[in-house]
Amino acid sequence: MGDGDSGRRIGILGGTFDPPHLGHLLIAETARVALGLESVLFIPAGEPWLKSGQRITPATHRLRMAQLAVADNPDFCVCECEVRRSGASYTVDTLRELRGAYPDGAEWYFIVGSDVLDQFHLWKEPEGILELCRLAVIERPGGPDDGVAALAERFPDAVASGAVVSVAGPRVDFSASELRRILAEGQSVRYQVPDAVAEYIKRHGLYRN
Repeated sequence: MGDGDSGRRIGILGGTFDPPHLGHLLIAETARVALGLESVLFIPAGEPWLKSGQRITPATHRLRMAQLAVADNPDFCVCECEVRRSGASYTVDTLRELRGAYPDGAEWYFIVGSDVLDQFHLWKEPEGILELCRLAVIERPGGPDDGVAALAERFPDAVASGAVVSVAGPRVDFSASELRRILAEGQSVRYQVPDAVAEYIKRHGLYRN
């Protein structure tokens, strides 16, 4: 885990961002404020291995939509590292690349929803991830609160050393899959995605049947 000598705390929010929506922005801002993060990097996945076989919008479009989504927030930026990398995208590889690019002892917080913790042990080198960063777990209001407890059973040393932190999350009901369905039917997604993203989707005819 990062030693944090520089005092810098940087958040990471990964995902397919297919499309990026206001829920992504709200979660990132919640984590930034709660954890005192200097900035949050949005990292669109190149070839997400957990979604192998699913139809995913080309990375160039997802990258551009993510850039448009964060353009008006100086605390957010988009990292292209996974899109540039060939082959499947793995979090542990991304963390190693970022730590090499920021050799000043920055402390990394990988932002995840509590709903993905039951699959965390299936990720590539989960122990390595917990050594390279802290997991910032966004707890869903009214949702199950046993995700961190389950992690503690599988990775007791890492959790005991503070590699996992919980953040009270906002009530976010946005769903990328539902947005894709709505867009496929030609319906409006205004107030669900940033205006610039909605305009990009319309201009390029994305998600239409």
